[in-house]
Formats: sequence, C-alpha cells, structure tokens
Amino acid sequence: MNGYSAAIALAGVLVWAVPAQAQTTFPRGWIDVNLGAAAAAERQFDTVVVEPDGAGESRRASAGYHLPGGAAFDIGGGVLITPVFGIGVSFTGTAHQAAADLAIEVPHPLFFNAFASDTSLTDRALLRAEGGANIQVMVVAVDNGAFRMRVFGGPTYFRVEQESVDTIAYDQSFGFFLPTNNVAITEYQARTVEGSGWGGHAGLDVSYFPSRVVGIGAYLRYSGGSVEIENTLGSGTVNVKAGGVQVGGGLRLRF
Repeated sequence: MNGYSAAIALAGVLVWAVPAQAQTTFPRGWIDVNLGAAAAAERQFDTVVVEPDGAGESRRASAGYHLPGGAAFDIGGGVLITPVFGIGVSFTGTAHQAAADLAIEVPHPLFFNAFASDTSLTDRALLRAEGGANIQVMVVAVDNGAFRMRVFGGPTYFRVEQESVDTIAYDQSFGFFLPTNNVAITEYQARTVEGSGWGGHAGLDVSYFPSRVVGIGAYLRYSGGSVEIENTLGSGTVNVKAGGVQVGGGLRLRF
C-alpha cells in the first residue's frame, strides 16, 4: 500500500469512527476546502552531465529549473476527539511553471583548453506539480462559536512530477589549424519524471462561522521534505526539496 492509499484509508477511519455511545455536545467533524498560492521549498535546482570526450577533456551540459510562486489547492477533513484535540487528513496540490536555463561547454576536438560554450532558455515553461497527503494532529486554540482558530501539524507524504530536460542538441564549428571553437544550442527534449518521499508540515487556520455548520476561513501551512528524481541529463538521481509555504482560504464545514 503506497502513502496516498494509506492516508485515504486512515482518513476514512478517522472521519467515520466516532464512538456510537458518545453523545456529542460539540461539532466533532470538519471539512475544509481551500484555494490559494504556494511558494516552493526551493526556488531553483540543477541537473548536470559531464561526459569525457576520449582525449582527456569533458563535455558538460546542464539544465537549471526555476520554481516561482504558483497555485495551490487543498481539501481535508477529520474528527475532534475532544473539544480541543482532533485528528484528520488533508490533500494538497501545487503547481509551478517557468522556463529552464540550458548551458553547454564543449572542448575543441584538436586543441586542449579551447572550450566553447553557449546558454539558452527552453521555449516554453516546464511544469513542476506536487501533491501532498498530510496526516494532521489538530488543536483548537480558540472557539467561541462564531470564531475558531486551529493549529495543526504532522507527517506528509509527497509526490513530485517534474518536466525535465533529457537532451540538449548543439552545432559546433572549429578551426583545424587554430584553436577557434564555437557552439550553439539548437534544440532540446524534455520528459516528465516522478518521485515520492516523506516529510512534515505545520500550520494555522482561522475561520468565521455565520451559521452553525457553514463558514469561511483562511490557512497558512509550511511543509517540507526531500524527494529523489531521475537526473535525465546524466545518470543517477537528483535530490529536490518538496513542499514550501501555502496560503489561501475557502469553505469551512463543521458537523
């Protein structure tokens, strides 16, 4: 069973397993639905490949990925065990898009220390999408009926999908009798790679309820973890940070 399946199963148990004999004198269940904005845990990361040319020097290529602010979606629910303490689960999705930096450095085939280099940008924005399943311990700090403030935290299971450059093509021209050397990036290819891993989160939620059941609210969450994704330019993997800061607001239900 993967992390998402386990979290979904736990959510079902938590939301529906309120003891039948307990006579509730306070709203036990909650559902939150939010839209908002996200700042990634890291703003940039690189993939690199270094390939020996057989003559004692090496070709080098790299792609630099930028993660600007993006959109966030969050839905969750749970149950209060006491008026102050509860447990639940939420599911978060974020998206970040930006063009990637491309760079190459190519040795001269006949002369040593006569490298040529070029840089460019991808002709479109590459997408980074993250999903997070957050198992939450919830503490109600304030609840006077109309106004409620909660703090929460717990483990998070992350899944990352990253559009990643796997080929950088170039044209090279060089002199046979002089160490002149020129290269120009001509095209690239990209594909989506995936990775998953565990981390944690913590946050704050404030809500206003004009009625007994329906309200509105806003939240702030920080989450962080580490995920391995394929180094598509070379071999092995690249360690990337998952999560970041999410802020937003939306619908609140209590029952």
